[in-house]
Amino acid sequence: DANPGETLACPEMAQAKFAPLSHTGSALVPSKLRGQALAQPVVSIPHHMIVDAIGSGKTAANESVGKVVALLGGALIGLRRVSRQCTGKRTDHTRRWSTSNCESADILRLKHLGGTPFEKALSVNLDTGFYGSFAEIGAGQEVSRTFLTAGAAASTVGRSVSAYDMQMSDASYGKANRYVTQERCFQMMNTEYDLLEECVRETRGPDVRFFSLATTLAARAYMSTRECEGWVGITFQHEAGATERSSVCLHVRMSDPTAQEQGQAIGVLGTNLVYLCHGTFDPYIITSFLLDGIEPGRLEVDYVSFQGPAFPEGSFDCRLLALRMVQFRVAEGVLLEYDEGTGRYAQSVPNMSLYKRPTVVSRSYFRPVTNMQKEVLEAGVRKLTAAGHKDTKATKPILNMRVDDIVRPAKFTETTTRLSLIQKLVKLDTDGDGSLDRQELKEALPEEDVDKLVSALDANKTGSIPIDSLTALDRTSTIAQEFMDRFNMLEPLKHPVLVSNILHMCDLADYLRRYTNQKIAFATGGNGANMDMLFDSSKFEDVGMLTSWCRMSRNEVQVFEHPYIKRDGVLVPPRAPWGNAAILHEYLVKEGHISVIENQFLSPCVLNPSSKEGLRGGSADVVASIQAGTQDWEGMVPEEIAQIMRKRNWFQKLVKGQQLTPPGVFDILKKL
Repeated sequence: DANPGETLACPEMAQAKFAPLSHTGSALVPSKLRGQALAQPVVSIPHHMIVDAIGSGKTAANESVGKVVALLGGALIGLRRVSRQCTGKRTDHTRRWSTSNCESADILRLKHLGGTPFEKALSVNLDTGFYGSFAEIGAGQEVSRTFLTAGAAASTVGRSVSAYDMQMSDASYGKANRYVTQERCFQMMNTEYDLLEECVRETRGPDVRFFSLATTLAARAYMSTRECEGWVGITFQHEAGATERSSVCLHVRMSDPTAQEQGQAIGVLGTNLVYLCHGTFDPYIITSFLLDGIEPGRLEVDYVSFQGPAFPEGSFDCRLLALRMVQFRVAEGVLLEYDEGTGRYAQSVPNMSLYKRPTVVSRSYFRPVTNMQKEVLEAGVRKLTAAGHKDTKATKPILNMRVDDIVRPAKFTETTTRLSLIQKLVKLDTDGDGSLDRQELKEALPEEDVDKLVSALDANKTGSIPIDSLTALDRTSTIAQEFMDRFNMLEPLKHPVLVSNILHMCDLADYLRRYTNQKIAFATGGNGANMDMLFDSSKFEDVGMLTSWCRMSRNEVQVFEHPYIKRDGVLVPPRAPWGNAAILHEYLVKEGHISVIENQFLSPCVLNPSSKEGLRGGSADVVASIQAGTQDWEGMVPEEIAQIMRKRNWFQKLVKGQQLTPPGVFDILKKL
């Protein structure tokens, strides 16, 4: 509404009767444009545009209503054009039918979330401005089949092809050393897209956006037990006339027992990918709904990349994206590795990064990482390397950052529950600012729950909670900040980080064994952890302690124990568990499943009594020191990490004795 005082430039509409609007016209403006001056007025509509004769049954009034609807349609078309000029992005659909200024409300525009793949495909097919091709190798052609049978396919499908034979594939897309790779997926996407431009651009015209979807998969094969995995990707124009393409590429792992079932699951995934990229450019929304309509356990997406102008620099953080993937159970673990070229962490595909690599893992919540945790991991790497063959690849150290305490309950990852929650939250947002203050929350929750919720999630002490923080789509909530602080403190070590929701060590052993046939070891002990934690029966209620250790033995996984440093600096053997667990521990030691890290693999500072002071504390000791107001903690963590802790909100919260992970949030949200 660039000119609020103007009247309608339409004589017929001037004759109609109007009532005041309950909301201003800004409700039709995309959230990213709020507060900005538009390049030009979209259309001149006064604020009193609601016809009071609606429902009166008068013919003249109903005709006026029809003209209002027609005028609004023109306004929305104009809004599309202006928003492209202002943002450089396509916003074909009105970004917000509600008045709530939050990203969560954008999800409500994706009307077919929770629906069938055919409903999603039909909604895309009905857009004559989106046209492309489908190239699928392995697991059938289920994505294109969905679009071809959904109806109106001629508006969307340029062609569907499957160059299944390797020679035919080479003839179509060029030579390849390996066929189930990200490189091959991009070769297929780019070749198909170039063919669209060459063959049908002239007839389709410049206003049509082109796309190409490609899959290259190793599905369940006859008489084969290999890992079922592959790549699914889409490249597309984010707006009509765009010369630079945007792309999304996924690495998937398939768990269904038959190729037919795997193909069906890929068909749903591919349809979701096209539907989501057609309707939104938010990487967090796209990623969190990739498995919509797929039963848990059938598919896992453990790697996602976003490229191109639809996803500009700063539109997402791959570390936070990894957390969201685990939180919404798109993957049970996401591996990130440090890139020396960019100086940043980036997502990595586990079966490529860990292939035939001996691996040593340190598991923790890392609140924060300490000198002792760093020493335990590095000593474990030296021990495993010494035991390897000379032709073995270098040992891979991994910091397994556990986030199982902040993963959303399974119920809250279901599409129907998510949509229901968003609708409820948006409805409560009566002032449309994208946040819920205490008064708005009290409309749906008891005052006691409101106090708990605000106390836990009001990170900036504004007295309100952003809706996006309740739906896990923000970057500034307490949980998001705490995770990023922890990750920032790990970055100076430059070790690979596995963000995971894997609760038990035996489950992590199974996970790692998928990707490497070399030795795997868990490094523990020292002053940060002891063996009691690995033999605590309360931690094994759902799997069983004996079952857990049997699975570890079956996977040929060892546990390396680091010696303990006493307060006087004396180095002593690791502390064994107590009670009946001591018998099991003794047996595992004799069988070689548990072994002590010998002095020859320890750092010189561990063996020198005068330099052990900084190795005598674990994460709990750091937290206790900060809360007590002493400076002892500074010697327990690497200096570069101490600097980060002083600067971050994480440190300030510890000083005040506040809990870092909000308790009971989901119990309260269930009441909504």
